[in-house]
Amino acid sequence: MKEKERHKFVGIVTRIMGRWGYTHTDGKVYAYLLLSNGPMTINELTQITGLSRSSISTSLSRLERDYLVTVRKEGKTKLFYPIPAFLEKFLKQPKEILEKEVKPLQNIISLMMNQVQSQEQKTRLQEILYDLNALECVLSEIIKMEEESECVKK
Repeated sequence: MKEKERHKFVGIVTRIMGRWGYTHTDGKVYAYLLLSNGPMTINELTQITGLSRSSISTSLSRLERDYLVTVRKEGKTKLFYPIPAFLEKFLKQPKEILEKEVKPLQNIISLMMNQVQSQEQKTRLQEILYDLNALECVLSEIIKMEEESECVKK
């Protein structure tokens, strides 16, 4: 694989991981593990990424905890294997956004609408609520499609 493609891959995976709440280091470590021809040690990851041993160790612990990496010991050496889980992580996003962000915002806006006096403010809050309701509908459809999709079940 050419270095240019490798660099682009690492950049994209790092960005995706950042959206999922992981650090830049987590994304970089995960990307290089995904590109490896086999398991890697912390020392190998240190050499290829240029990151410190402690930051790589911290990232591997987090990735292992979230089932994105498995570890196997051979003597005193720990070997880290990536688990490709883009689909699983991506499909969690609509549910999490709906439950942790959209629904709480809808509740807050509804409460605020009962408290404001100005018609102008009420109109603005109604616009926001309308937008959130539309987002809830779209996210619900995505969740429903994911649950029914044969493509995802394969």
